Amino acid sequence: MVRFGACFGCILTMASQPVQGAARAWHGLEARQARLGRIEVVIGDVFDLTKPEENIWIGRTANHLHASTREAVIRQALLFAEGERVRERKIYETERLLRALPFVKDAHIEPLVQPDGTVVAQVRVRDAWTTQLSLGYSEVGGQRTTAFGMDEKNFLGAGKSVTFDLSRDHERSTWGLAYGDPQLFGSRWTFAAHTQYLTDGYLRSFKLERPFFALDTPWTAGVAFAQTHASLRLYDRGEQIFQAPFIQDQVRWSGARLLHQAGDRVWRGGLLLKRQDTSYGPITSGTPANGLSVPRLKDRRLRGPALTLATQEDAFETFVDLQGMDTPEDYNLAWTGLVEVGTYLRPWGSSMTAPFFRLEGAKGWSSSSENLTLLTVAWEGRRPATGLEDSHLAVSLVQYRKLTPNQILAGTVTVEKACHPDPETWYYLGGEQGLRGFPNQLHPGDARWAGSFDYRLLTEQRWWGLVRLGYSAFLDVGSVRRLDGQGWSRTYSDVGVGLRLGNLKSTLGRVILLSVAVPLNREPYQARWQFTVGNAMRF
Repeated sequence: MVRFGACFGCILTMASQPVQGAARAWHGLEARQARLGRIEVVIGDVFDLTKPEENIWIGRTANHLHASTREAVIRQALLFAEGERVRERKIYETERLLRALPFVKDAHIEPLVQPDGTVVAQVRVRDAWTTQLSLGYSEVGGQRTTAFGMDEKNFLGAGKSVTFDLSRDHERSTWGLAYGDPQLFGSRWTFAAHTQYLTDGYLRSFKLERPFFALDTPWTAGVAFAQTHASLRLYDRGEQIFQAPFIQDQVRWSGARLLHQAGDRVWRGGLLLKRQDTSYGPITSGTPANGLSVPRLKDRRLRGPALTLATQEDAFETFVDLQGMDTPEDYNLAWTGLVEVGTYLRPWGSSMTAPFFRLEGAKGWSSSSENLTLLTVAWEGRRPATGLEDSHLAVSLVQYRKLTPNQILAGTVTVEKACHPDPETWYYLGGEQGLRGFPNQLHPGDARWAGSFDYRLLTEQRWWGLVRLGYSAFLDVGSVRRLDGQGWSRTYSDVGVGLRLGNLKSTLGRVILLSVAVPLNREPYQARWQFTVGNAMRF
């Protein structure tokens, strides 16, 4: 969904170029075992008034209204302290952590060597615009969403987020409240809570966690809770065909420790406890086309323990103008992986004895700043005596290649396969699933593949330091293995063009997309073209 903010709502991160001199300096300082004598934090305003193009009334007004981030918030995120020896990896890891904060639009750390040989680490942070009073509108796959919200990602400069929103889509009307704290009581613990009231129920969640915030963090622990009381809606040909009351309560307790570190590679192991209760009400049947049968809705109680093993290596590289515009994008090029294996147990109150699992892996490749390839693989499910259930296997490949600094070829291909999926996890093919020329929920299925290929042209046209203009031309293709027994659908395809409007001062969104797509082999019941507005970045 795209948000149009009052005065300064539509703005995104502006990245400075990597500081090559600082990079060479930190490497040399670590080699001679220099120590940090002092840490100096410099927090810049949203608009840099030393630049003539930003020293305008919009910039001056925004800086006046903006609550600057408190220095203590930035210091709490640092992974190094005064008196420690210089460690180059810690410096760059800290830069990534700072850039990931929703109220920071850019960060870099420079060394200042004093005459006595001591080193001052100057942490330079540029604030993002984080206050948003917004009216929202999106249209994807022929389905419209309208919204109104008030969102503050840096409340009083303390790094806390507070959100209120109202929205209406083709399924329901909602209003909700959310609160997030990345430094609970000034600690490494994080907290997030969200409640949303729907015309057909409510959603609630909270999460308290001390994450692996750095590569060598010794331990993690957390608890998460989610509750859904709403209607389950199932679709075919873009129309609702079944509806039933749906209640799902989930609780997850987890903890893990750093087991081994070799260079920039770490191994982590832990224990988690899972609880999930799912129940359905009576189903309301529509008139599904092509013989799609009424789904079997079976209540479940799932409870059990699991062991986890994960590995990660610090091999991050920074790129610019791949997904977004004028913003640094950090990608890990090393193999990362996660294995989770456990079992649901009847003595613990589960309605079945069933092993469950989750496997994840990711890898990146790049030979220069002009190209990047990303691979992700995931497989999860459970296996009672009757065989695999709700098993989902997904493989995704993303490729970026810069033809020139302002011309990018981007593509993504995803293949997914499910075995006896629960109704709420059916696959669909359509607008929200990457086929921009088709309606949402075109067909339900248990397997699908989809590909999208974009040519992106970025211009040097910027308006008031807020928005950068870009264009795109694209092709989407895909197919789904249908649940009505007719096998794979035909291969659907569409072509289109669009505008890419890059936000330059806020981290609340990267690129606003306005596109028109024409299906090359549309169904008789769908429109001849689809107009899409949104800022949900797929790749």
